[in-house]
Amino acid sequence: MPVKAKIYVYAVIAAACWALLYASLNVRHVPLWEWIFFVSLSFFSQIYEIEMTYKRWISSAIIFLVSAIFLFGGEFATLIAALSTSLAEIFLAAETKRGRTSFIKAAFNVSQLVLVIFAGSFLFKAMRGTPPPWTRAVEYIIAINTFFVCKLVNTALVAGIISLTEKVDFFYQFLYDLRHLPLQFFSLGAMTILFAWAYSISIWYVFLVLVPIALIHYSFFGYSKLRRGAEKTFEKLMQSLQARDPYTAEHSERVADLSGKIARKLGLPENEVERIVAAARIHDIGKVGIPDSILLKPGPLTPQEWEIMKKHPVIGAEIIKGMEIYDNCVDIVKYEHERWDGSGYPEGLKGEEIPLGARIVAAADVYDALTSDSSYRKALPKEEAIAELKRMRGLKLDPRVVDALLEVLEEEEKKGEQGKKG
Repeated sequence: MPVKAKIYVYAVIAAACWALLYASLNVRHVPLWEWIFFVSLSFFSQIYEIEMTYKRWISSAIIFLVSAIFLFGGEFATLIAALSTSLAEIFLAAETKRGRTSFIKAAFNVSQLVLVIFAGSFLFKAMRGTPPPWTRAVEYIIAINTFFVCKLVNTALVAGIISLTEKVDFFYQFLYDLRHLPLQFFSLGAMTILFAWAYSISIWYVFLVLVPIALIHYSFFGYSKLRRGAEKTFEKLMQSLQARDPYTAEHSERVADLSGKIARKLGLPENEVERIVAAARIHDIGKVGIPDSILLKPGPLTPQEWEIMKKHPVIGAEIIKGMEIYDNCVDIVKYEHERWDGSGYPEGLKGEEIPLGARIVAAADVYDALTSDSSYRKALPKEEAIAELKRMRGLKLDPRVVDALLEVLEEEEKKGEQGKKG
């Protein structure tokens, strides 16, 4: 873990320890059964959290923890967050090897949620929020603001650690969930207000509210299941291609890695970088529709065979069209074989007519093809491959993209030399 990330993690843990000490000294009396009730609801919500999109998990625990702020005060809610999250981390880690790293990760997960609830409770108190049931509009506004501040703080803390460990732009990471999961957040916010209101009237009303909460959770699960099903179907296609042509699978991974570096060198926003990397990883998926006699031919293709091979970008685009996880990659997959001078395929686009993502993947694709052994050509030495790139600059490939690629290659060479010296 980078030094900055370690400092960040330990700072969050230290701040959470202070919040827990404050909460322990100031919590008001609450019956034991209510402690057990809220810890249980939050615990089960966390162990059954759902991955809505890649590495983005959502849990209904926020409903019960923020409701606890409204009903019993921030100190109680903060302690409930610590207890339930600690139990969830222990439960989820029970079957895994527990080392120092996993302990620190668990401590950070507990701490960040403690700070989320503590921050929300501070705001609720600062705005002079009152326990439900509420009768005035301003009381609902305070409650809603408290919920969304909790979500924003949670998103910011998670974005911070991802930014420091994976070198992803903080603001991109912070805004990602707000852009991609707004309906889910609003649903959780509405359920939080409803749960707190029902609990304040009667514990029995809560069980009625738990039904729509369970339905929302189930709808999240259904969405996630559909997305995973699409991913698994696509993975099987990729595995089929890899089994037929191992070179293509390895080549795609290298192209994806290099495409991401070029995109970042060009200063593209992180969401665009991710899109380009995802497309590069599957840019040859259309080859599943090419016969083995052509795809695996150990030598140059005939003109007739080449015409069939040139169909693979269109086949690939058709395969991923309509798939939510890859829908924004269609243009890159379809046009990455277009060339700057209009000599490419499938539509003979040229210059700026070719999507930038496709131009980036094209340059990475060409370089990796030049420097890798294939069934019909030996790899070129790096110096010769770079010379070929320079020759293609402004003719076959976007000159700005080639310049960025050359910078990336030069930086990697310098890092390699420094590593040898070290």
